Amino acid sequence: MPIELPNLDDRTYDDLVQEALSMIPTHAPQWTNHNPSDPGITLIELFAYLTEMLIYRQNRVTANNIHSFLKLLNGPQWQASGTDIEALNRDIGNTIRQLRQEERAVSCQDFEDLAQKADSRVARVRCIPKRDLRRSFDIEKPGHIGLIVVPKKGEEANLSEIIDQVKEDLDSRRLITTRLQVVEPQYLNVRIQATVVPLPDIQEKDIQAKAQIAIANFLDPLVDGEDQRGWPFGRNLFVSEIYQLLDQLPGIDYVTSVEMNRIGENVPDRRIETPDTKQFVGLDVKPYELLRTEIEIEIAASNINKS
Repeated sequence: MPIELPNLDDRTYDDLVQEALSMIPTHAPQWTNHNPSDPGITLIELFAYLTEMLIYRQNRVTANNIHSFLKLLNGPQWQASGTDIEALNRDIGNTIRQLRQEERAVSCQDFEDLAQKADSRVARVRCIPKRDLRRSFDIEKPGHIGLIVVPKKGEEANLSEIIDQVKEDLDSRRLITTRLQVVEPQYLNVRIQATVVPLPDIQEKDIQAKAQIAIANFLDPLVDGEDQRGWPFGRNLFVSEIYQLLDQLPGIDYVTSVEMNRIGENVPDRRIETPDTKQFVGLDVKPYELLRTEIEIEIAASNINKS
């Protein structure tokens, strides 16, 4: 919605004439003939007429004014494309579009958007404010901006080159007081083990393959996810989600168990437990982490078949 321009002076011709007539007794008490035939009244009406025209122009922005504004925005070398109204509107539109282009990185959103444009091989970017990612992902460091760059599928081998390209581009756009670090993705390695019972006459190999693909796509940083753009950075993983995902797959009767554990030696388990029963419900994921999974699907026989 455009800004409504203020009315700088709303006095009319009649207002100006009446204001001048009201001042005569104060400044010229000997002047008593206020009829239109008096030469002095004629001059008052003439000046009121000229003043009303000036007031009208005061509330208008001329084409010359607009050209001056455009030159201020585009630089002293800018030249108008023409003198008619169509050329003027075209110049205004071009200037507005140019102003809307991001050239400087100030906020986290600026850094993420410009990093995406810096290299076509970038799939996702996560900005971590107030962090020196070369030293620590968890300790706050004012004046620092950290960027985590995720490459597109098939570009993983070129990640180092992509990071260098992004950093070089953003170094020319950041504030002079901002320290920028661009790093590779950080992953939480997780092993998921699930046991499912297939429907009758369903091949076990087919069910295992479908279940593994479904879980892998669900947790992939570049595929599926809640917004169809991949698993979000820092989103916790819950056991109930895996149960629900597998239970909805065609060919699976029900799921008997799901286990999730971190992969690696001497690493915190990141367990999320219920406060009262201490039941394991999920894994805690840091704001700068994505998931990397190993998936094992076991097939169990139905209790109905056993009986």
